[in-house]
Amino acid sequence: MRSHDDVAASFTITNLLDNSKQTRDRFPVEEVIVSEIADHPANVAYSMDEDDIASLAQSIKDNGLTDLPLVRRLEDGNLQMISGHRRKAAYALLAKDDDAYLRMPCRIIEGIDDAQAVTLLHTANYFVRALTVTERAAATIALGMEAKRLKQTDAAYANMRAADIKADIISSQTGRKVSGKTILREEKLARRIASDLIAPWAKEADHGNLTAAAIESLCELPASEQKTLFHHMPKNCTSKRDMSDYVRRASSPEHSADPKLLRALKALTSYVDSAPKSPCAQDSQILAEIASVSSNAIKQGKSPKGRRAKASEAISSK
Repeated sequence: MRSHDDVAASFTITNLLDNSKQTRDRFPVEEVIVSEIADHPANVAYSMDEDDIASLAQSIKDNGLTDLPLVRRLEDGNLQMISGHRRKAAYALLAKDDDAYLRMPCRIIEGIDDAQAVTLLHTANYFVRALTVTERAAATIALGMEAKRLKQTDAAYANMRAADIKADIISSQTGRKVSGKTILREEKLARRIASDLIAPWAKEADHGNLTAAAIESLCELPASEQKTLFHHMPKNCTSKRDMSDYVRRASSPEHSADPKLLRALKALTSYVDSAPKSPCAQDSQILAEIASVSSNAIKQGKSPKGRRAKASEAISSK
């Protein structure tokens, strides 16, 4: 039997979350003081958005705690969260107004080492949460150390790609199938979102509102052009299909902005942001010439619209 299967046979997300008598006996549920549970450092890969926590807190208040958090008891007796950081934060929020939430029922796990705890944390999030693209990639990237260890210590994994080993870990722990190819694609996509997209587009991409092709198209554009596209996106672009179609059309070569105009816009915008209240005579003359050129370009239908026209108007008013 594979070494990883030995681990999976003892601790898997599916058997830890099972409510059978055997599970209850082996992993007892205890009322734990919320403030005494330490967060796991590996959880930084996942969003702890305040609005989401507040919404979860209201749901817990209305419907109760539907999924038990998993908590690890360390050798010194202290407690460390494995799965349930958002629920813990929600309880802490509720406890500000109601002492009944100072304690939270948790399933207690003993006898697992640091590596097993990290594996359980990331696979638990795959099992119980709807993750964003970035969060899914962060989870599989974090499983890289365990994949490397298995590749070095278990002959069954020696010739497997790291991504395929990660897929096997997730499948063994959760019973859910995911391919190594999918893991590689999502990790690459997450890197592009993080490095090549401005924040508003990154948020839409991360939440699955753009196709991979649309993300790639946006990544090829400079930040200034991405800002323009986002600013002018129609309000009815609310679905993944509509938003992706808009990006495809707007970023096609015939709709791409002239690089010379983009450079000019950047320079003029920079001037407007820090322009003196009383420009000198020579500056005033240059501004008048720019306004005249811009006006002629508008008449010829060649001027950029929206944000760029506003910049021109601002300059004209100097």
